[in-house]
Amino acid sequence: MKKTISSKVSCDEELLELCETISKMELDCTVESKGDRVRVHVFGYDKDVLKDNYRTVREVMEKIKRKYQKDEEGLYKYRLFELKYPVNKQLVMETLKTLGYKVLYEEEENAIRTDIDINKFNEILKELQELSQELRFSRLGSKPVKNLVILSSYITKKPVDMIIEEALEKGIFREEEGKIVLNKDINLAKKELLEG
Repeated sequence: MKKTISSKVSCDEELLELCETISKMELDCTVESKGDRVRVHVFGYDKDVLKDNYRTVREVMEKIKRKYQKDEEGLYKYRLFELKYPVNKQLVMETLKTLGYKVLYEEEENAIRTDIDINKFNEILKELQELSQELRFSRLGSKPVKNLVILSSYITKKPVDMIIEEALEKGIFREEEGKIVLNKDINLAKKELLEG
């Protein structure tokens, strides 16, 4: 028995991710592509198993499509646990908003909907993760303070150490019991650091 799913892909990266994901699933199926068309044939001897495998492949195809093709509102959907570079959700959302992108968070699916494409999104995530790694051994107190330093460094292109020094000099941060903590309202601090 065989069931076939036909679909369109928007780019080679989408097709490649689809093929890689399906191959890891170890299902009895084949993938054919020609131009922007893709066809997946799912095989099985048991009717129920075939139905389950077909449904699974369809779900995978839809999930991947959401990352590469905009929905009716012009937004892509990225589930946070599937991101190529793990970065704090608040930091990702704040960075995208600061850059002028539309950002919606869907709590039910733990997903971000935004108008930035997957390649640019991954570039931003990679840079944010690298900046985050630089702060691993810092004396910064809370997560919001770390996020503020990373965001400011990313937007202004200044090194994280320079951002921290600047914030201490301006009284945005203060040292308290060996830690660097926020000394002002976070929104005011963000405005000062990003404009400075």
